Formats: sequence, structure tokens, C-alpha cells
Amino acid sequence: MNKKNIFLLMAIIFILLKPAIAQPPNWAAIKSNATFIVPDTTYNTPYIQPLYVNGWEDGLFITRDGLHLYSTYLPLDALSWLFDLLLDPACFNFNPYYRPPLLGIDTTTNIWGCLNFMQSDIIISSRTDTSQQFNLWNSSNLQTSFSFDGGAHGILLNPDTFDVFVFTKDGIGTQSTDIMFMRNVPTNPNTNSAVAILSTPAQEDNPHIERLNDTTLLLFFDRERYMYYSISINNGNSWQTPVEISNVLNDQAPYDAQPHLWNDGANWWVYFCADNLNGKRCIYKSKQLISNNWNSWDAKELVIEPDMIVGGSGNVLAVGEPTLTQWGDLSFVVVYGNSNSTDTTDVFDADPWIMTKKSSPLITVNSNVNNTNSIINIYPNPSSGIFIFKDNKSVKTVEVFNLLGELILSETNAKQINLQGFPKGVYVARINGVFVNKLVRD
Repeated sequence: MNKKNIFLLMAIIFILLKPAIAQPPNWAAIKSNATFIVPDTTYNTPYIQPLYVNGWEDGLFITRDGLHLYSTYLPLDALSWLFDLLLDPACFNFNPYYRPPLLGIDTTTNIWGCLNFMQSDIIISSRTDTSQQFNLWNSSNLQTSFSFDGGAHGILLNPDTFDVFVFTKDGIGTQSTDIMFMRNVPTNPNTNSAVAILSTPAQEDNPHIERLNDTTLLLFFDRERYMYYSISINNGNSWQTPVEISNVLNDQAPYDAQPHLWNDGANWWVYFCADNLNGKRCIYKSKQLISNNWNSWDAKELVIEPDMIVGGSGNVLAVGEPTLTQWGDLSFVVVYGNSNSTDTTDVFDADPWIMTKKSSPLITVNSNVNNTNSIINIYPNPSSGIFIFKDNKSVKTVEVFNLLGELILSETNAKQINLQGFPKGVYVARINGVFVNKLVRD
């Protein structure tokens, strides 16, 4: 998501939610109780990726083999600083809004002599097998100072190398937000060979690249929040004049965005983000009608839309940034609002979620993570108050929160969780500082 789009989203959400701010932050309750409506019955229940952190994770890309995950990252609440930024646009103080980890992002380099600065960078995570969880986020070789970078996407040549790779850059040397292109680079590439393509003074954003044959490449992207496509017949050396898609995809423009192509083995589909009738950002899909006609799309079908936070501790504001594995597993971003927060520097967050196809090999991960007992098997659950870990050697730290987000219990190297002294109801346990589990005390 580029700076212009961030500011637009900030303005809308800030106006909608600021009057509701009232009580302490309760992110544990919000994230564990977020719900969604999923009309597409080919999917399992969505769940949060356990590698999520407090910073703002956006612009996701999962490789087709499901082994690499990329995110556009800002280590702060990326929306709440709007009000103060308007009061002091020259040298805004970002410090109160930082949400760790920084993950190598340079928060000081700028041309104005300000004490601090904020930019987006691309972070990465990998795993060796789809039955495993992703490792924690790491900084990438794509990170540069004083530059908003994001929108990573590539086509794998082999497990360790991208055939072609694109990302976006907004900073010194660009006309606005530009798409950068590279060939034959590792899965953690640097920017040495990156060249700008299709550059204009407008905002080119959210690129998705596909190889159609040995010499032909297809690129879908946003320009000023309208979706376009362009074709290269010489492996990216030059690109045809972009075509604004007129059929279905831009019927809400400039509110349609973030196109992602996927082939189910018989047909091409485009997944994208648009508003539903309630004005919430949702993910839709549309099937190609005429083969190889990239401006020919059938009526859009709703895939997933925000629902509610059980307990009312916040709001699911949007889902977006769709990206798919080869099996059709949908990796996406969820934006929440903490409607009970008295801390105006910590009201919004965005995290990576995933929704696996019912026929996908990733279902083994889903069955582990989405199960109430989760990766660390907890039993019985529900319980009269004593929750036991099946494998307590794996448990280093345990934190238990009530649905107001208040920490009520914190232990290290525990063999069980004892809630007998607490009222009956639903609690949230965070194990080893990463994964959130629901505990029901009956």
C-alpha cells in the first residue's frame, strides 16, 4: 500500500472510529475473537498466521509453493498518527506510535533533519515444508533507507530462485510510486539489478506478474487505484502500453485494487479487493471469460468479508491484499480497530491471515492452528479451571488475558494453566509469545 492510499484509508477510519475510544487496549481479545463471513465454501475457516507481530503487516505475498511469505512492514500503528501528523507535518514525532520489532528498518535517515522518520520495508519469512509454521519475520535484502518499499511478488524458477520479481518503490529517484523489475534473483534478493518499469508521475502499486510462455510476461497492477494490465513479449525488456481493465474489476474504482491472478488448472481467476454494500473492504474473485483476454471477466464473487469481534472489543475494518498458493490457499491481510482504546497511539493494527482450501496440503497446518487446543495441545478445553499441556517441554511462557485484554496470569515453564480462581467464561492464552489460544472455563 503506497503513501497516498495509506493517507486516504487513515482519514476514513480515523473519522469513523475516533469517537468510540474509551478503555484500555485489548488486542489479544480482538485478534482471537475476529470473525468473518466466507461465502466461498471451498475454503476452511480463516486463522491468523502465528508469526504476526505488533507492527503493521500489509501487502502480503505468498509464493505458489507456500514456502515463502513477504510483507510490506511498518513498525508502528500505521493509521493512528494521522491526527498528530496534521498538527506537525514538518517533523512529526513517530516515537509514541512505534510498535516493535523494528526488523532492521531505518527510522532516522531523512532529508529534513528530523529526529525520526518512518518508511515501509519488505520483510520475509520462510519454511522448508508446508506442514510447518512459518519462521518469525526477518529483515530482507530489499530494505533501503528513506524509501517506501513494498508490493513484493515473483514467479519461482526453482525453490531458491525467482525467474522474475517485482516490487514497488517510492522515494528518491522515483517519480511517485514505481514498479521495480528484476530477473533471476534469489528468494531474498537485493536491489542491485532492479529497474523501474511503466513509470509515470501517477502511483503504480500492487504489482502481480505471471509468465505466459518462454518470452511473454503479464503484469497486473494498480494505477491511482484503477486496475491495469500490461504485456511484455521480450521477457520484460519492454512493456506494452498499459490497458485499464473495464470489465467488472473497476466497477467501484477508485476503490477496487490489489489484483492477484491464479490459475485453477483450467481457468484464470483474478482475486481483488473492493467494498461490500456496507462499505467494508472485502476480497472478491472473478473468472476469465475469454481465454487470453485480460479484459474479459465474469461477474465478481464474494470470497470473504469482515464480520464482527465476538465480545465487541473492537472492529474488523477490512480484509485485503489477496495472494494465493498453487493450491488456492488464500493469504490476506486483516485490519482491526481497537474501539475501546484510551491510547490514541495504538488504535489500529494489520496482521497476516490465511484461509486454506479444503483440498490443499496446507490443511495439516490449518487443523493444528485453528483447533482450539492449537499447536501446544491443551486439554481439557472447556475445563472447570485446570488446563494441561500435552507437551509441557515446549511451553516457555504463558500469558492469559480476559476479554478486556487485561493480563490476568503470566508464568514461565508451566505444566498447566490454573483458572480456578477466575470467573467462568472465555479467556485468551498466548503461548511462547506468539500464538493465541482460546480457553473456555465452564
